[in-house]
Amino acid sequence: MPQYLADINGGNFTLSEEETRHIKVARIKAGERFKIFDGKGKKYLAVLGDFTGREAFGTIESPLPCVLPKRKITLCFCAISRPATEDLLDKCTQAGAFAFCPVFSARSDADLLKKWGTKQERWRQIVTAAAKQCETPLIPQIYAPLNFAEAVKTYPKGLICYEDEHQKNINAALSAFGQEEPLAIFIGPEGGLTQDEVSLAKKAGLACVSLGTNILRAETAATAACWAALQ
Repeated sequence: MPQYLADINGGNFTLSEEETRHIKVARIKAGERFKIFDGKGKKYLAVLGDFTGREAFGTIESPLPCVLPKRKITLCFCAISRPATEDLLDKCTQAGAFAFCPVFSARSDADLLKKWGTKQERWRQIVTAAAKQCETPLIPQIYAPLNFAEAVKTYPKGLICYEDEHQKNINAALSAFGQEEPLAIFIGPEGGLTQDEVSLAKKAGLACVSLGTNILRAETAATAACWAALQ
């Protein structure tokens, strides 16, 4: 049974025009039960009441059990191509990322600030669809872009994945953090991080880690790092 994002107020809920279209396609009728979530960590079994204009409404029947990720992972990813970014957002939401922060780096080609409002809305649609599909109750936050120096100062507690790191793997590094500690994970762009950026990250307090012997695509590295951190 799929879940639908709802605006919840006490024992009642309302579905947006878009979500209402989805339940109509699914042929859910008044009086039928279905799952809703608030995007903030809670899920419910609900009963559809009726439609009003282009929205639907109904009542909450009971809360549903849900398992939240054990860590709040903020994925700080350096700007990459649009298809790669969308794949990263989708897969890392499924893995359980709490938030995304796009980062300008020396070798980033993509212009994050160009039509940022449009990009941000598109990214929100992607993470919402991924959250619905994998039935997580959380929709990740999407933060405004930062340059690399600002990002490592803002998120000094965590890991930076670097292909030239051969001594410390991500699992060993994670053992130094508590299981419920919020962490940032930095992923470089398609051209890789510069040595100066890696040095800056280490100086800020981030641990430099390896994801294995092979050099991964940026979107693959992000997904692998999120999965590792949330196991």
